Amino acid sequence: MNTESRNHLAEMVHLRNSDTPLTVQARSAIPESLPPSSPDSATSRLREFMNQSAELLPELEEQLDALQEAFVSLLERQFEKEKFSPEHRLHIFLSPEGKLVVEGEDDDADKVCAIFSRQPQLHQRFRELARLALLTHGIAVARRAHAAMEAGADSDEEPLLGRYHMCLKGSLSHFYVR
Repeated sequence: MNTESRNHLAEMVHLRNSDTPLTVQARSAIPESLPPSSPDSATSRLREFMNQSAELLPELEEQLDALQEAFVSLLERQFEKEKFSPEHRLHIFLSPEGKLVVEGEDDDADKVCAIFSRQPQLHQRFRELARLALLTHGIAVARRAHAAMEAGADSDEEPLLGRYHMCLKGSLSHFYVR
């Protein structure tokens, strides 16, 4: 791990054996054992979905913007009813378990948590916003990745490629997208 808490293949390989670091050529030939890629049903369906998502994405983004504005208005009205005005910045999100988390100054964070607990519809609407935001973001990322695949881009500067990781841990080695 580096100071940014990210695993990097070069750093992990270098740690593996500092006397003889493993080197990887950036553009090596594909081994003969891998089948060549060819258009198939999945590729065709993916292309069709990406074409449809081009129209869907702006609609989802508009819907998300409108729902977020409505949520902020609802939250502000609730704050007014409670005679509460946060003095400091608050960070509100859902934990992986779906629990509401409020980070900020203790007093403000506690008051916001209390408001959400008295008004369960706020928590429910926030969850709905999170789901829609994640869906919208996922489609946007998928469209960028698909466009890069279609273009056959071979640039080391593709920002999406930085999300793809490999963890080397012997038999527990794995790949993942972050």
